[in-house]
Amino acid sequence: MSGSKSGPMDRKNRSRVSVRRRLLGATSSTPRARLVKLMQSPSGLTVLDAPRGFGKTALAGLWLSAPAPLPNRPVVWVPAPDARTNHVDYWDRALTVIQDSCEAVPRLAADHQHPEREMREYLAASTVPFVVVFNRVDLIEGDGLGERLTALIDEVPGLKIIVTLQDRASVEVLDNVPIDEYLSVDDLRFTPDEAVTLFSGAGIVLPSNDVHSICQRLAGVPALMKLAVEVVNGLPERSRSREMIRQRIDLALYGYTKRQVPPGAENSELARFTRQLAPARTVTVEIAQLLAPGIDVVPLLNRLESTGVLFHDRQLPHWHCAPAVRDALMRIDDEAGGASGERLLLLSRYCLERSDIAGAVHYAIDAQAWAEVADILNRHWADLLVDHAGLLRKAMWSMPAEIMGANHSMRVGRDMLELRLRTPSSDYGSRGAAASEFVDVDAATDALVRLNSGTVQIVVLRASGEYRRSADVARNLVRIADNLSVAQIGDFRSQLPALRLIWGVAFQLVGSVDDAATQLAIAYRDSLEHGPRFVSRHSAGNAALDAALRGNLLEASQWLRVEGDFPDVAGWLGPPSHIGGAIARVLVALDTLDFAAAAAAVEVLDGISPAGDVWAFGAYARTRWSLARRDPFTGLVTLQRAGAANESPVTCDASSGAAFLSAARIDLLLAAGEGGKATDEAAVLGSRMPIVQVSAARAYLLTGNPERALRMCREIDWSADFYPRVRVEATLVEAAAYHSVGEWSDAVDSWSRACELVEQTGALSAFSTIPRRVIEDLESRAQSREPSVVAFLESEAVEIYPATIERLVLSRREAEVLRGLSDGLPIADIARKLFVTQNTMKSHVRRLYRKLGVHSRDEAVAAAHRLSLLDVEPERQRSSP
Repeated sequence: MSGSKSGPMDRKNRSRVSVRRRLLGATSSTPRARLVKLMQSPSGLTVLDAPRGFGKTALAGLWLSAPAPLPNRPVVWVPAPDARTNHVDYWDRALTVIQDSCEAVPRLAADHQHPEREMREYLAASTVPFVVVFNRVDLIEGDGLGERLTALIDEVPGLKIIVTLQDRASVEVLDNVPIDEYLSVDDLRFTPDEAVTLFSGAGIVLPSNDVHSICQRLAGVPALMKLAVEVVNGLPERSRSREMIRQRIDLALYGYTKRQVPPGAENSELARFTRQLAPARTVTVEIAQLLAPGIDVVPLLNRLESTGVLFHDRQLPHWHCAPAVRDALMRIDDEAGGASGERLLLLSRYCLERSDIAGAVHYAIDAQAWAEVADILNRHWADLLVDHAGLLRKAMWSMPAEIMGANHSMRVGRDMLELRLRTPSSDYGSRGAAASEFVDVDAATDALVRLNSGTVQIVVLRASGEYRRSADVARNLVRIADNLSVAQIGDFRSQLPALRLIWGVAFQLVGSVDDAATQLAIAYRDSLEHGPRFVSRHSAGNAALDAALRGNLLEASQWLRVEGDFPDVAGWLGPPSHIGGAIARVLVALDTLDFAAAAAAVEVLDGISPAGDVWAFGAYARTRWSLARRDPFTGLVTLQRAGAANESPVTCDASSGAAFLSAARIDLLLAAGEGGKATDEAAVLGSRMPIVQVSAARAYLLTGNPERALRMCREIDWSADFYPRVRVEATLVEAAAYHSVGEWSDAVDSWSRACELVEQTGALSAFSTIPRRVIEDLESRAQSREPSVVAFLESEAVEIYPATIERLVLSRREAEVLRGLSDGLPIADIARKLFVTQNTMKSHVRRLYRKLGVHSRDEAVAAAHRLSLLDVEPERQRSSP
């Protein structure tokens, strides 16, 4: 049997190159294993559906060269007809080709009366299954081709048929018959990695990024990739710069494209239509009718596809061409006196009418209509931020200096995207004034420029860690925005929700929770009506976070339900849009003692990266989870890693996130039984934020200093933004401190107030901060039993902190020595006072230094003050509230 690498051949066919060898010779020198894997079936129907230039013949050769699954099978390639043909003529020709390729099966009569039936009988007579490639079956006129191929496969055991299509989709040609393997345009195009292999296989060494760029510009079309290899091969190695390669490939593509659609009289209509379509990045029937009005565009689109200039998206009614081919077509159009600039603007406005903002920007940039680009960016920048930040950046950096210079907010916005600014613009400082300055102006431009520029500065200040300054700028912008009239806002209405969202987060980061709640709520409300939609999801999530941090769980839950109604935000704005709600879900679940929900929420939170500006709140939520699981050491590691990954260049004492983390560290140390370190942290921090003061008071309480704990609780200023949950914990510290010193009336009074706050907030987890035995004792002395207390005691919540915490303990003699050192007495005087020798006193001092972990008198005195060792009676070994 011929067609294999060995076997007898008669004299008539001896000069014929075997089909297998001919196909293998058509293959690329670089196997594309990905495609071969898509054609693993040894029998059945395989369809290669793509226009000219997509390497269908080469793919068949690659597949045949693979070691499996079809070794030494007879292969027949039935050539494409020269023109459209009927079934009878096509099968007659196919039968002739099959018989010419095989001698093991007796030949039939030359006059084929029923070629289709005779072909089935001939193939079935072979002892070895055939592989038959029917090329361009889309040129066969009439219906029923799919049924004929199916009958052929059913009646010939082991037969594998490969059909190629070029002009008509497989659904139309094959009558919806079962297809075992289907490869389309998207399968046959080179991937970037395959392009690298292609070039290296041709002996061309280029940086992978350069090859990826070539592949993207040529859309991975096999014929174009082959042309690119030939072009680069023809360049001396010293001339293979990225720019030179692009110029030479573009020149070659220009000639290639002109050959595909020659401008002769026979093709004048097609050539003119091709030039009219040239500006379109994606072609639909509607776009074709827009650019070439008054003609039937569908037949011309199909003809263009058959040339390989366009390729069809089989899933959608769209056509595309390689970017380099598009540029070549536009050049050809310009040479013919075309009006590509006008058509580009027409396409830009067409996209705007259909809310395709990115498409509108692309076409306006292509037309170099910079005033049009600036107008689109000014009106729709918030929409572009969602999925097209790269395009926004490109547009801003491509803008001519005179256009950019006249647009202050766009210039600052460009710098924000590049993160070039690190300090607020002096221009803003010189122009920022009272809001009343803008109320009576006729044109809204000045006020809107201030809003845009100021918001950019807020983002930059936040990135620099200067949260207080960013909040101050936000307050000024809120006053300006609140005084804008409806007429002044105009087209700015769609941007304002995004700005208010940024202002709300600025307030959130300094603990101005009421201001944050107001701006986030307005951002949410206005974005529902005016867009952009990502603001709705983002503002709802951050509003939930704001409420959860305060301890308003009902409000937080309501916002979370609202946030859950919106789809996920795609692109680079996804993480910041999702992180607020994710943190809030962890906090709400922990406070309501729903530990299963908390575990699930933590898993979601861990999957969001980067955490952005609210990273500290995310770390705080994870430490709360560690405390609830009695795993303080994991919580301490979480704090360390979060701080190392997100450390800002400026330390801001107004940062509420930093305050939450400071409080979390004290709490984790206490949970780990490190009482000395916890009180040391509390003394060093000195923060006036209530959450830190409450954790510090708890540290003193649990390490045996209830009096100081009570003093700290009384000193907390609750007049600023109110955190109900922090107030709950402060009141519980007071109740436990009074309990430890036996002041029962005050203890019960504080306990009753704490229970009322828990009933209001729903923060059951706050009860975990004091021992259960204390809760039961206080509850027994109270006049009524609150439902929240019953729910907590019946839950599986654990006590977060040990009932007793070891503290650095000094003997009486060590305490006397430490007091002498603190009073500034010389060693000799302390020795005389204590009736010991100076050598004995020196030994006491050395032991004291070792116990305190210090090396000098000054360090010892500082440690004594931090650890409150001078205020505690000697020999107090441990304490329990």
